[in-house]
Amino acid sequence: MLFSKTGLGLALAALSAVSFAFRAQQSAQSNSKPEDQVLQLEREWLTADGKADVAALRHLVADDFMGGGPSGTLLSKDDIIPRSGDHGAFAGAAPTDTSVRIFGDTAVLMGYVKNADSEMIRVTLVCQKRAQGWQMIAMQLAHP
Repeated sequence: MLFSKTGLGLALAALSAVSFAFRAQQSAQSNSKPEDQVLQLEREWLTADGKADVAALRHLVADDFMGGGPSGTLLSKDDIIPRSGDHGAFAGAAPTDTSVRIFGDTAVLMGYVKNADSEMIRVTLVCQKRAQGWQMIAMQLAHP
């Protein structure tokens, strides 16, 4: 009987520690400004694209995503996720001159991305805060 009480006590202590860690992580996310969260989303998108991390991109980009490419082509979620084994169009790219405006649960990010060839591309992202966090719902790419 003593073993089961000790085991139960350890299990409760472990559960309590996990619960505390989870609440601390949620609190840290909720304490960061929405603008910072959207800037982080952009960095995660560029990193995932450069690594062709399909799983991360499927999480970051909403299923109902729509976009426009620099040549005027319409883009869907599948169009901006690299095929398996290929790196994305933004491999080695870095964001610059970025600003974010928040409108409730929607954000507009505007800035530039400098690709590996030092070419500047104007990026406008529309992001929305959903149950799983911020997601990209629309994008417009343009050559300045």
